[in-house]
Amino acid sequence: MGIAAFLILGLWKPGFLNTTKLDITVAQRSIEQLLSDKANGYGLGAVSDVTCNNGQNPTVRAGATFTCTVRISGIPRRVNVTFDNSSGDYTVSPPQ
Repeated sequence: MGIAAFLILGLWKPGFLNTTKLDITVAQRSIEQLLSDKANGYGLGAVSDVTCNNGQNPTVRAGATFTCTVRISGIPRRVNVTFDNSSGDYTVSPPQ
């Protein structure tokens, strides 16, 4: 019964069996660049050691969040990242 219910749900609800994951390694590089970029980002100096979501690729879902730790001028900080949509676009909060 459980397998049948899973198959029906999987076929009935589009996208149920397909999940998109964000490549966390690529995201970490992008977040480091955003934090450092003076023209299009936060313009912070000496950004390093960006680690997000415990190294796990998060599932892309509008409104879902994950956290990154980062060092800015040697000081540990944190940023929150929120998915804007199901396409994988995200917003990075100012460092806390």
